[in-house]
Amino acid sequence: MISQTIWRALILMWLVLAPFPAMAEEGMTSNPPGPEPFTDLNLRFSNRPLNPPENLIVQTIPLNDFSVASPFVAPVPQAVIFEDDQRQRLAVLSTNEAGLLTLFLLEPLPLDPKLPSLVQCANAHSCQTDRTPLTGGLGCLAVCLKELLETVAGNPLPR
Repeated sequence: MISQTIWRALILMWLVLAPFPAMAEEGMTSNPPGPEPFTDLNLRFSNRPLNPPENLIVQTIPLNDFSVASPFVAPVPQAVIFEDDQRQRLAVLSTNEAGLLTLFLLEPLPLDPKLPSLVQCANAHSCQTDRTPLTGGLGCLAVCLKELLETVAGNPLPR
């Protein structure tokens, strides 16, 4: 009598619990994991110029029309890396030996090479004359570029 009750309980538990793993597996196969979209980018400054590996660069945009002020005190940042919280990198903004700026895109984004909105933001924030450490000069331009990248990253181009 007891063993028959135990068997019924086990069968009932098996019938109730068995569909859940199958449903979980079905949900996993219908939505394969992929890269998360860039939503809030972090800025990482470097005190030396950076050139990403060629195989990672999707587009190179020279920013010859931009000049940024150097701070009077504190080290002068030479490059900025734009990445999300998972350290997935979107772009690198760097100076070269001649002091010219270059934007390296590491993801396919529909950016106009002339970047008119970046020019407007840089002019509005006086990036050419702001010498405040980190937030002026290259940091000022990086904040403008961060806003632009976050806007454009919501609608990336297909690979």
